[in-house]
Amino acid sequence: MNNSLKQLSTVRFAAGLLTVALILVGCGGGDSDVRIRAIAGGTEATPDPADTPAPDATPDGTTEPEPVELPFAPANRVGGGLLVAEYLAGGLADIEGCLPELVRDWELEPVDGLRCASADLDADGRDELVYAVSVPGEPAAPGDVWFFDDAEAGYRLFTSARALANEILAGVNIEAVVDLTGDGAPEAVISAQTCDGERCTVGFVIASAHRGFAVEDLAPSELVANSTEGLSFEDGSDDQLTDLLIRRDADTDDPAAGPQRATTLITSWSGLRFRIDEEPDEPEFLIHLVADADEAYRSGDLELAADLYVQAAADVSLRDWKAEQGQRAGRFELQPYSLFRAALAAQRQGDPETTFQLLGRAFTEHSDSLHGLAAGIYLQALEDGNAASTACTASESYLGRLASVHANTWDYGFTNPDHEISGLCR
Repeated sequence: MNNSLKQLSTVRFAAGLLTVALILVGCGGGDSDVRIRAIAGGTEATPDPADTPAPDATPDGTTEPEPVELPFAPANRVGGGLLVAEYLAGGLADIEGCLPELVRDWELEPVDGLRCASADLDADGRDELVYAVSVPGEPAAPGDVWFFDDAEAGYRLFTSARALANEILAGVNIEAVVDLTGDGAPEAVISAQTCDGERCTVGFVIASAHRGFAVEDLAPSELVANSTEGLSFEDGSDDQLTDLLIRRDADTDDPAAGPQRATTLITSWSGLRFRIDEEPDEPEFLIHLVADADEAYRSGDLELAADLYVQAAADVSLRDWKAEQGQRAGRFELQPYSLFRAALAAQRQGDPETTFQLLGRAFTEHSDSLHGLAAGIYLQALEDGNAASTACTASESYLGRLASVHANTWDYGFTNPDHEISGLCR
């Protein structure tokens, strides 16, 4: 064997020894974390799966969602909330901007209220997304409000205003997301129109998780307004909670309606449910001051009723609606009626002196009026020693003979209460 062959054999032998040594190290009692990266002799290295990162893995080991493009608008855009939920979870949505791309590409109608709002409706420490959607339509645009769960829940669509109200909605607006129940979690207040021909009214959904279960509609069914122009959120019931207030301005365009009075509907939380109280403005017409006195009388607050009746009998600053309509001034009957009723309040409080005094005034100061003469008949019956019930029957008998005159006297349009003869002194 020549020298060159000997050298080649020596090299091959040495390489073989090195290979055996490496195999023994890998299989022997050395460190168990040691891994074989390659075998001598030029074999390509094989990567360890544990050292290979998973596709789309984030540093904390979670897998990023696949981006989802905004889908094309479905035929029923109002019912497309599930498609939007997938888009929200895909991470491409401009949630901060209230999805302007959705408004543009799906050609949604403008809304008067909030387009969207983020709030922790269920008090779990994470914000849900509330989103208003509307499409063209007459007389009010069909629409809905979608409720999406928080980001950690993948923006799951869990309810809608239509589902809460259990009816098709139109003219939908998110009016506010505000805590009305005092539990620290806000309610979503949503308005929707109901139209009969060209005349529309506004109803409400108060979406709340106050009871601790799913979001539900807590709005009273009688919560209805002509519009939302006078809507506000403030403490209108002095209970330290925010209330929903709806302003109803007087509308005097229809003479058949009679004199109308501005009022405020106060929707407040009672601890179990929402209740509605109607608070009228201070009277502008005399008939409305008389109505306040009648209400106090019916409720049993006789002291307040007597004060209001006496005020109505003397007040000449309040407007006289009948006179403004070119009729005989209503004050001619409202004043003696008020004195008569003030006398009845005093009688029920056990004050005969004031009773006789007021009945006497009603008769002597207004002897040319229907109610002045009725008061005189009542007074005469009492002076003759008759009981109050007998005196009342005598007055009612007199008015019954002039029923048409009495009805005309109390005709103040359909927005004001009727006065029956049988309700005068019973």
